[in-house]
Amino acid sequence: MTILEEMKVRRLFCDGGMGSLLQAQGLKPGELPETWNLTRRDVLISIHRSYLEAGADIMTTNTFGANGLKFKDDLEPIVTAAVENARTAVREAGHGYVALDLGPTGRLLKPLGDLEFEDAVKLYKEVVSIGARAGADLVLIETMSDSYELKAAVLAAREAGFRQSRKFFSPASGSASENRLS
Repeated sequence: MTILEEMKVRRLFCDGGMGSLLQAQGLKPGELPETWNLTRRDVLISIHRSYLEAGADIMTTNTFGANGLKFKDDLEPIVTAAVENARTAVREAGHGYVALDLGPTGRLLKPLGDLEFEDAVKLYKEVVSIGARAGADLVLIETMSDSYELKAAVLAAREAGFRQSRKFFSPASGSASENRLS
């Protein structure tokens, strides 16, 4: 059954925070949590398993800050490992879905910043394409403070093939205020 089919018959629950749990496991201030997808896979799989055992259905990958601006040379192995870690926990638990997590790029889009809209789309599309190849079931776009950046992420997800017609969908979160998300 696809996630969209399952959502028609019951409520699905997402996992919870990742960063605070990584900190509790020893993530140091300034350390990039996404690197743990490669160096501390056991910790990530254990966190995902704990959420699944607690009743969560959707595992969010440890990719909130993963993009080509931050990880120029090792983006693909980091994103691939993140999906594989969540997929391993889902397989071991016998249920669940893997959501590729997209957060803000860390740069402001023009006219407030220096990042072009098209460049933001390319950054997100790169991550989504890697996640799709690795086997993510959906894209979760979260914590966007700029509706223009949210639009870039949604467009990238659609361009990379995550659309409802292919069993995929892309939920997004943020709050709207005067045509901006805050």
